[in-house]
Amino acid sequence: MNEFEIIECFFKSAHPASNGGLALGIGDDAAIVNVPDDSELVISMDTLVSGVHFFADALPEDIAYKSLAVNLSDIAAMGASSRWISLSLTLPDQDLVWIEKFSSSFNQLAKEHGLVLIGGDLTKGPLSITVQIHGINPKGKSLRRSGANPGDSIYVSGKLGAAAYAFKSIEDNVLYPDATKEEIQRLHRPEARTKTGTTLRSIATSCIDISDGLFADLGHILKASKVGADIKLAEIPYSDSLKKLDKDKAIELALSGGDDYELCFTLPSGTPDAVLNELESICPIYCIGTITNQVSELSFLKENDEPYVIKTNAYRHFS
Repeated sequence: MNEFEIIECFFKSAHPASNGGLALGIGDDAAIVNVPDDSELVISMDTLVSGVHFFADALPEDIAYKSLAVNLSDIAAMGASSRWISLSLTLPDQDLVWIEKFSSSFNQLAKEHGLVLIGGDLTKGPLSITVQIHGINPKGKSLRRSGANPGDSIYVSGKLGAAAYAFKSIEDNVLYPDATKEEIQRLHRPEARTKTGTTLRSIATSCIDISDGLFADLGHILKASKVGADIKLAEIPYSDSLKKLDKDKAIELALSGGDDYELCFTLPSGTPDAVLNELESICPIYCIGTITNQVSELSFLKENDEPYVIKTNAYRHFS
């Protein structure tokens, strides 16, 4: 098959233009989408590269799932509803079995989230996957990093450090004994908190998804909002295997391990219990600290309120 036949066989048929309310879908030089007059378009894009974002021998089904899930997580952090995606797939060779498994997983997750593939590119080269995702929000209602205020409570969804521990366990099973099935799943197939994100749209003052670790990503909220934060280490929800580690190792993985794809968000002081209960009914949420007026100062506090100095930094591609 050439690239056009591969696209037709494995992708186009699974994403008819009629499903997305498109004026024009796959098959032309560009797609044409209809955005409702009372909505704003929310756009994000992520690239996953073999050997950097996933193991070289990772299953194509898992690669496909993760490449889409991390984009869904970005849209969730904006409080938006996902609508359309484009896919740029670079493959080292024409392995139709690999492509079939990849496309099946990709198309299934897209269907579950009401996403329609509207275009992209297919080329030969080192394995990498780029997904651009488009969501919509009511005009002026998108969540941002810049709205946190002193006195707001800081929350995270789910437990932290699961994917980081699973990665360590695969690399060094002696220092990091067997990860749980759930932790392995979180590494290969993270769950985007899409429903939590849309629920937060009219509640939260700020939000971000945790991709590089809580330490780095909460820092982005503080910088954008011109505020600080006090985080109580005892309130951080550690993934199960982290509880077996030396306390410092567990803290470092939870704060800077990355790949959690949970949401970190701020809620106004005095948020009603009914609101918190609604959020809790979607997924577990944990209050881990408070926004302060100390601009960009992020403090981690032990049980005796002594400061904890983090020893590792978040992953950076060009550090």
